[in-house]
Amino acid sequence: MRRQATLNGLLDQGCTVRGDVSFVDLLRVHGHVIGSVTSEAELFVGEGGVIEGEIRVGRLIVAGTVTGTVWVKERLVVHKGGRIVAEVHAPKLVMEDGGVLEGQVHMTGPGAEAASSS
Repeated sequence: MRRQATLNGLLDQGCTVRGDVSFVDLLRVHGHVIGSVTSEAELFVGEGGVIEGEIRVGRLIVAGTVTGTVWVKERLVVHKGGRIVAEVHAPKLVMEDGGVLEGQVHMTGPGAEAASSS
């Protein structure tokens, strides 16, 4: 069982970061990141949040906008209002009604085999 994530950082609306961002546990983005975001843990892109660049994380939840290239080790969730325009690599993908994903999707990794055989 996975433990509850601890919030490492919050980038709020009106804030922009240019460059590389890395974190240990949980990052919430409601502002704008231009660059790369890297972690073994969870990234949450909230409503109004925008990430442009490369994302490499354990888990990704999107209610905002992501463009670029996305690598997820465990699970990608796109909520209603979330928008991804990217090349996506993820073993598991969950799309809510009203979520948008444009681009190539590669179901890769350990979870992909189990998902494709069901």
